Amino acid sequence: MDAEDRSERVCLVGAGYAGNGLARALKQAGIAYDQLEATDRVGGNWSHGVYDSTHLISSKASTQYVEHPMPEDYPTFPSGAQMLAYLESYVDRFGLREHLELGVEVTRVRPVDGNGTAGWYVELADGRVRRYKAVALANGHYWDRNIPDYPGEFTGRQLHSKDYKRPADLGPGDRVLVVGAGNSASDLAVEASTTFGSADISMRRGYWFLPKTMFGIPSSELDRVWAPLALQRLVMHPLLRMSWGDYRWYGLQKPDHRLFSKDVTVSSTLLYALRHGRVKVRPEIERLDGEVVFFRDGSSEKYDCLVWATGFHTRFPMLDDDVLSWEDGQPLLVQHALVPRYANLYVWGTVAPRSGAGRIISHGSDFLAEAILAQDELDQPLSDVVARWLPARSSMLASSADLVGRIRLARVLLRTLHATRSLRGRRMTLPTPTASGRAVVTGASSGIGAALAESLAARGHGLVLVARRADRLEELATRLRSDHGVPVDVRPADLADPDERARLVRALRESPIDVLCLNAGFATYGALTELDPDREREQVAVNVVAVHDLVLDLLPGMVARRRGAVLVTGSTAGNQPSPHNATYAASKAFANTLAESLHTELRGTGVTCTLLAPGPVRTEFADVSALGALADRLPSFAWVSAEEAAEAAVTGLERGRRRVVPGTTAKLQDIGGQHAPRSILGPVLARVYGRGR
Repeated sequence: MDAEDRSERVCLVGAGYAGNGLARALKQAGIAYDQLEATDRVGGNWSHGVYDSTHLISSKASTQYVEHPMPEDYPTFPSGAQMLAYLESYVDRFGLREHLELGVEVTRVRPVDGNGTAGWYVELADGRVRRYKAVALANGHYWDRNIPDYPGEFTGRQLHSKDYKRPADLGPGDRVLVVGAGNSASDLAVEASTTFGSADISMRRGYWFLPKTMFGIPSSELDRVWAPLALQRLVMHPLLRMSWGDYRWYGLQKPDHRLFSKDVTVSSTLLYALRHGRVKVRPEIERLDGEVVFFRDGSSEKYDCLVWATGFHTRFPMLDDDVLSWEDGQPLLVQHALVPRYANLYVWGTVAPRSGAGRIISHGSDFLAEAILAQDELDQPLSDVVARWLPARSSMLASSADLVGRIRLARVLLRTLHATRSLRGRRMTLPTPTASGRAVVTGASSGIGAALAESLAARGHGLVLVARRADRLEELATRLRSDHGVPVDVRPADLADPDERARLVRALRESPIDVLCLNAGFATYGALTELDPDREREQVAVNVVAVHDLVLDLLPGMVARRRGAVLVTGSTAGNQPSPHNATYAASKAFANTLAESLHTELRGTGVTCTLLAPGPVRTEFADVSALGALADRLPSFAWVSAEEAAEAAVTGLERGRRRVVPGTTAKLQDIGGQHAPRSILGPVLARVYGRGR
């Protein structure tokens, strides 16, 4: 692909309320960026998505950026035109036009590697492609119109609230039905009633309506101080009762949900119009027939114009479907901004605060600038690090005070991690699962291999299982698919055979390899001169040559993607001379040394290598190796289960460990094998292994 290299810059998509706040933060943080806006002017929804009579529902104090107060002569609730002028002044004050490109539409954003650690490709509508370090999407969520699908067809005039600008847009007829119960629906129903003398509004259920002011104080100002949600409800219920009385007095349904559990509508004019009979409440639509609308209560009415004030879908059409995880129509995000499983990708501006978003954008933009700098020092997605303390959530609704508090907490977390050097120079740990990535496990038909597959599947990794016994692999694959819902591929192969190893490598290259567990191996016991030479050569082929071949063939791709974790199953036997176990000990000495060498060699590449060096493990290993009486003589406490060994190994991968030795006995054996004098250790082990035969 011929891509323009801008890999030292951040691509910021959108020049609206949230996007400009982030542009200011990036510039002040010294982060190079390009800001791309599909339309011909700044302001986002305020420049092309609001009607002429729009006024803010939140006060100017809660809507303004912290770093750029609104003019003193602005009213408490500025108009849409004043808000747009304010946004223009913000861009000019901070010199944001310098890096702003208008009329540039982004059509696709995709990672250079598996998870964006190496950057992102940005494709433009004119066919150009750029490569950026990171991408921040601030393209807004008030553009993809949500229009319900009711049975029948309405033949009168129809429009979505997004397309309404002024009363003339309602057409010549004077019978108007507004569908919805949000802020736009309330405004348009009142505006239609003012224009034509009356209007109807259709609502599916009961909603919470807040006045714009309480005791002369803007309602949005009440959200500036944090308080537990239960306390907020306790205080707000009597205030609403004093302000409105019973909603049913207005023809409204009683709310069917707890206050602040869903979005609230802020309007003082709708309830005024309802009490004066200028607006009439209708239930949800049942069906449409020409110009007649039938409602669920059995009533019907003829209308000239139907206005859909039914909100918007949240969409990011430039992203592939598998990038974002969705819940109830909203993306799962960490701190409403960080995308789980991906590095250098940020979504900004989807939050729907109960009051003005000014403080959220100001503090949140500064947090994102810090996050972008922190990600530069990580080889794993920052979102997954932060999610350990602040989990991903899908809800767009937020209390301004609560979210600002969470942003401050996240900034403290970033700085604490940086100060303790948890970020600086941190090695890549176990990669987070992706739809296309795979974890390869050799020797997966039983024992530690099968347990490794189980542990990785439980963490959401798709698998490729490798072993000779196809029936065992298929049985395991079927269970893992059922228990964990992950994709599992089966690749039967004899790793001692060079041709089968080559075929396996070709198959493995079909998908990105995120985790490579080189676990296959076996042992033989007895005097070397008495053992089958072909079996000894086969042991070296599996324990040494296959491990080396797979590393040579697959590791370069992992390094190129700057993403991956390698696990090599060695043994405590590889630390010591082992008479009567010579080939196995020598082969595991190779595995041990290779793994620990790669651990240091790979530092800074985005890939880690961990050695699993077990001692005695309860598996079929002893039967295959003909260990004999020695296995029977070991006390029960000396053994660990395959599941214990595998879980310790995967935990070690998560932590970027150099060496994992599961079990107390194995740890003692590991220390003794490395530090005991060979002149003593050799004869002792000769007697142990000799008697075990």
